[in-house]
Formats: sequence, structure tokens, C-alpha cells
Amino acid sequence: MKLAMDIGEVPMGRLMWRAEAPAKAILFGEHAVLYGAPAIAIAIDIRASVSIEDSEVWLLNGEEFDPLVNPHLTHLISEFSTFENPLSVSIDSAIPIAAGLGSSAALSVASGMVLSASKNSDLPASTETLARAAHRAEARAQGGRASPTDTSVSSLGGAVIVSSSRISSLEHHWAIDMDGPDGTNHWDVHSLPIPPSLISVPLVIGFTGIPSSTREMVESVAQKMESSSFRISMDEVSKLSIESIDLLSKGDPQLIGDAMTRCHSLLQKIGVSSPELDNLIEAVLPFSYGAKLTGAGGGGCIIALSNDPEACANAIRETGGTPYVTSFADKGVRITDVKS
Repeated sequence: MKLAMDIGEVPMGRLMWRAEAPAKAILFGEHAVLYGAPAIAIAIDIRASVSIEDSEVWLLNGEEFDPLVNPHLTHLISEFSTFENPLSVSIDSAIPIAAGLGSSAALSVASGMVLSASKNSDLPASTETLARAAHRAEARAQGGRASPTDTSVSSLGGAVIVSSSRISSLEHHWAIDMDGPDGTNHWDVHSLPIPPSLISVPLVIGFTGIPSSTREMVESVAQKMESSSFRISMDEVSKLSIESIDLLSKGDPQLIGDAMTRCHSLLQKIGVSSPELDNLIEAVLPFSYGAKLTGAGGGGCIIALSNDPEACANAIRETGGTPYVTSFADKGVRITDVKS
């Protein structure tokens, strides 16, 4: 593979493709999705953008591209492009890293789209192909333990339900089977239209500033699953996830918010919350229908379904967090610029 030897002497090419993909937030089913429960996730309007240019050598944000340091992109290049045709890859992301919002999944999906479009001369890969490839990249980077939730949400947009079997009442998109350290996993990916009564309600994200390692948290939960009492708590998370599919379809913000707050209490019981996350939850609840941590936990973010987003954001700041006032994102990955 041809890499840069002297970055200052590398001529930059012309813009060929740019794509963007949304972040995700999990409303219900964190961790339980790896043990057969459905995960209910939504795309949120915080986005990551990836662009590629012709180049004499492989570059990432103007610096020499190191395949070992960037396993996600390395995997996607192997699937959608070739190392013999170097490109300059540029990333511009508003999604905080290691915050439980699927930043790597959004970048993987957007990268796959521009790489496939470049290789196929204006015909990017299908949404399903992108989601599958990005999931393989995520699983490879996380030691084989990765549900397709994040990558499916960034690909499809809207509300996505990932479960261990098909749900007849939902629109089914594709099924994924993957061998991992805990055996063979099967997931069915569905989508659910977000009711207008819900899509207009603001979402407020509160970032603790503490990184959340999905891999470390997933491995920690896997070790605890050997305890029967822990499995009982996980079963409660799973049951609430199943019940919440119907709640989301009805679109009542108050009922959904109550379920989110109950979900956070259950996630506290299985040990994936933290004092910083709990403090943010306590701060935003007076200005919200409900709130919970989102993602792997241990750090990262909370999400609040808020009826007073500015007061909610101020409460996050006063508690030491960083707020993001956003909304549901109907659209998934998309090409945003093409030049030849």
C-alpha cells in the first residue's frame, strides 16, 4: 500500500464525493440487545461528514493514513475500494467521540458511501450493503461484540428496532447473522414511522465529558451475565424494551418519557450508569418528559425528551455537562456533494 512519505510535498486532488450520516441515540434496550432483546434507537440531527479526493498517497485529514490506527476505515477500504488507488479522506464530525452517540458508526456508514460511489463511478452502494459493511467494521474493531443498531440507524434514519427475531407489526429491512465470542448472533432490523406528535418534540443531549468505551462496557456486562441475579435485572431491561415499541408507535411524549426514566433506573441496577450521568438526569428531569443514559454507559451522554429545551440545556451546563439541543432525523446517510 502506498502511503505518504513527505506530507508537505503531497499534492491534493479535487473533491470527488462527500456524504453525511446522522448520530444515533438508544431509547431502550442498551446491552440487552446483545442477549436477544429489541433495541429501539433513533437517528438524531447531529451529523458526521466524510469527503474524498484524488490523491497521490493515502491521507486522512491531511496526515499520513495508518491502517493499524484506523481499523474501521481500513476495513471499509478493503470492502469498497482498493489500496492501490489512493485517496485523501477528510472527516468533519459534529458528533462527540466516545459519547455513546454512534460517532464511529456514522463515520463508517458515510465512509462506505463515498468509497463505494468513487469505485463505481457515481453509483454508491445500497443502504443495506452500507449498513452490513459498516457493522462488520464495527464488530472487527470491538472484538466481535457489536450489534448492528448504530450502523443501521445511521444508514436508515428515523426510528430503528433491532431484535433477535422478526416483528410482524414493523417494516422489516434485513437480517444479520454474525459469529462472535459469545456464539452466533442473529438480528432482524426493522423501522418504525415516528408519529408527528413525537417528532416535533425537542431532544436534548447532555455529554458528561467522560469517554464511554463500548467495548469495555460490553465486556463488563458479559462477565456479569454469569450471575443469575444480574440476569434477572437484564430481563427487566428486555421486558421494558419490548413494551416500549408500542409506546413509541403511539407517540405520547409523556408515556415515552416515563418509560425512559424507568429504563435509566434499570440501567443503574445493571451497573452501567455513573455518578456524572445520574447527576445530569436529576438536573434535567424538572424540564423533561423523561431522561436516561444512552449508549454503553460508564460515561458518555444522557438523552432527554424535553418540553423546555433551553432550560434543560442550561441545567446540563450548570451540572458540568455539554448540551446539544437537537431533533429526530428522518433521513439516514446521503450524498451531499459531488464534483468531477
